[in-house]
Amino acid sequence: MTLPAGYRAFLEASDGWLEMGPFVWTMRTTADVGWLRDIEPELCDAGDEDDELMARALLVSADADACYWLLDPADVNDNGEWAAYVWASWYPGLGDRFDSFADLVVAERESFEALSAREGRAVEPAGAAELVDEGRRLALRGDAEGAAERFESAARKGSGTGQYLAVVMAAFLQPQVHHRIRNDVLAHPHVVEAVGAGRVRAELVPLFLQREPSAWAQQFVTEVLGETDGAPGQSEPSEFTTALEQARELARSGDTEAAWSVVAAALPRWHSDDPLCITPLMLLTDPVLRPLVTPQRATWIVTTPRTQGH
Repeated sequence: MTLPAGYRAFLEASDGWLEMGPFVWTMRTTADVGWLRDIEPELCDAGDEDDELMARALLVSADADACYWLLDPADVNDNGEWAAYVWASWYPGLGDRFDSFADLVVAERESFEALSAREGRAVEPAGAAELVDEGRRLALRGDAEGAAERFESAARKGSGTGQYLAVVMAAFLQPQVHHRIRNDVLAHPHVVEAVGAGRVRAELVPLFLQREPSAWAQQFVTEVLGETDGAPGQSEPSEFTTALEQARELARSGDTEAAWSVVAAALPRWHSDDPLCITPLMLLTDPVLRPLVTPQRATWIVTTPRTQGH
């Protein structure tokens, strides 16, 4: 049987490979590629609905962590490429279907980059800074979805700044953001190093401790950032600061709707020359103002352009 052109080209160029993904350490060569039923026959009689596919699949991976890359000769697209699958012990059955071996490689590469970037090991650092800059411009224009996508892409390339700003955006969009503050910022030294421990303590730690008000959480923050109080919170433009003071007075007097109206009117004129300030994060942490910010209003904040008058 003739192998599909894409996989054949891979063998012609390399005849096997190392570290194709997070859990696949070597690929089979022309000398040992073969049918799964011949190489791993016990996998073909697992008694599930995938048995038929497993019995005809080509096994292209070699050493791996309970993981197998398979090509299906009975599922061929218009270009002659065979569908590709991953079978792994942590899946209930076969994993996602890919149109070709090449598509599977691309998906595994993205997973490899994401896992490595979370550890602070940049896989492809070129272009990360540009993604962060573009994300900031989109954030200030109110394109929260586009900004988050750019920051996440930069984070996958190993950018600590991108990972931090992705969490800042999530603070307005995800109710359970304290998990991300812990897992994506505090648990990663390269993120703290990229933006500074003082900034993390001033901007995200108050939000984290609001959602995790425990001695364990406080101890965890101290272990990561040290005993110092860190830098003060982000400096707001004078006009915006004046509006916030007015809003606080109204909120203290019980007129919360008027207080929010003042904040909402001032928000489009908010700006910062600090490249790491993309939105007035203190609206989520200020003890007087934060009760005004409902989930709907939090989304409105990051989807409202914040560059007018600057």
